Amino acid sequence: MDLSEKRNESPAGQVGNVVKSCIEERTNKDWIRDSGETKTDAEYSKKSCINTQTSQDRRRSGEKQTEHKEKTIKRRRNEDKHIQKESQAEKTSKDGSIERRKLEEGQIVKENQAEKTSEDERIKSRGFEEGQIEKESQAEKKSSKDARIKRRRVEETPLQMENLAYKKTSEHESYKIILLEKQKKKITEENTKGTNIEQKEERNKRSRAEDPLESGSIQKRPCLDIERPAPLDINSYNFHTILGRGGFGWVMLASFRPNKQLVAMKILKKKSEKNDCHAIAKEARLLKISRECAFLCHSYAVFQSELESFFVMEYASGNSLWEMILRERKLPTSRIMFYTAEMVVALQFLHSKGIIHRDLKPENILIDKDGHIKICDFGIAEENIIGQRTAHGLAGTPGYRAPEILLNEDYNAAVDWWSFGVTMYKMATGVMPFSASGSIQKQLYTIIMKPPNYPCDMNEEMLDLLPKLLEIDETERIGLNGNIREHAFYSNINWEDLENRRLETPFQPGMPPLDDVEEYPMTFSPQSSNERNNLKDFSEVDPNWNWQE
Repeated sequence: MDLSEKRNESPAGQVGNVVKSCIEERTNKDWIRDSGETKTDAEYSKKSCINTQTSQDRRRSGEKQTEHKEKTIKRRRNEDKHIQKESQAEKTSKDGSIERRKLEEGQIVKENQAEKTSEDERIKSRGFEEGQIEKESQAEKKSSKDARIKRRRVEETPLQMENLAYKKTSEHESYKIILLEKQKKKITEENTKGTNIEQKEERNKRSRAEDPLESGSIQKRPCLDIERPAPLDINSYNFHTILGRGGFGWVMLASFRPNKQLVAMKILKKKSEKNDCHAIAKEARLLKISRECAFLCHSYAVFQSELESFFVMEYASGNSLWEMILRERKLPTSRIMFYTAEMVVALQFLHSKGIIHRDLKPENILIDKDGHIKICDFGIAEENIIGQRTAHGLAGTPGYRAPEILLNEDYNAAVDWWSFGVTMYKMATGVMPFSASGSIQKQLYTIIMKPPNYPCDMNEEMLDLLPKLLEIDETERIGLNGNIREHAFYSNINWEDLENRRLETPFQPGMPPLDDVEEYPMTFSPQSSNERNNLKDFSEVDPNWNWQE
């Protein structure tokens, strides 16, 4: 390619060519104009020249833009490669650190294993050393023991020889001594023939004193050496359910194993706040006395353990009068007359023995299997109230207390007839005649200022009897003043037949079969001969209880 061609291809040459062509076109247009062409053609050629120039400018700008884009793309690719290299470098560094950590952990594990093996070796060596020491000590002990045995044998040999010699020499003398002792024994037997009866009595007294069910003696005997009658052994009873519970202890439904009889077992703690030995012994005495009355709850047997006292009583399967009132609200007059007549017999019997109950209420009046009433719970009863003797102190249940008790005065058996009247009113109406709430002063104010409201449909004879029972002046109260049996309310009662339980009862609850009750596990303290905790002359069995049948 020559120099002229290169110039033409260069940008300056291209511009020159364009100018040259424009001049040629101009000359051509002049020639055309001279030859008679129109002016519009010249203008058209001028516009085409300008368009060509602008298209070239656009081409150049487009090329510049493409070059710029290619540069930016290359720069971005270079940056991406640099970032990838950095990320790979970081990854490799992480992998290296992980591998380094693994190596370090493996090294630690190896070191731990090495330490463990060294520790095991130390333990083995220590065990071996200890075993060696034990063997040596055993060998020393054995050798020393053998030496001691040999030494003893050497020492004992002359002693044995001396003993044999002594035996041979003293054998004849001992024979003489035996003969002399036999002669003395015969003489003493002849001399003590007259005192055999006294010795037997002393031995009997000693055996009774040593009985753990009674007061213990100084020379104690194991409880297993003494055979107790079955009624006095807690192991002769199975327990089934709780019948009642209070501050005094609790009452359990139990069965006596020998004859499978259901009984009520009252259990009192000897060391509780509300019980003491005096109160427990008093209740045992009163339960024994109550056997003489058919309408008092009595005991079949009483006995004790180290911490408890047990009262085996007849089971009243008809529950209490309180539950009957709660269930029926008001009782028929005929039933009230029958039950209260039996209560009259029971109270008159207690008062004749100098006993006041002090807590007569429907909860303490039970119905037995034949439908007769049984007054129970002599825990706060008072003894020896005979003639002019009186009792003192707050006792009884709120609502059933006589006004003389609330006034903190001395009182006598009249308090039981007041409680009897409150109970009769409760049976007839289902409510209390006086409020049992509030302080003692408020209860006393209610009794004095607010007499009970008697229903208009109440039986006339009962309406006459109740005010006489609820008389504030105890000296005028019927029961203590006058014979209550002669009142018109009991005109249809044959008292002799009633006392002998010959009258027909309103209903007979019967006795549930033993198979219908489940066992209730109970544990008690042992029946020991501890003198401190045993009550003197406490345990006994009702002679009329046919427990062996």
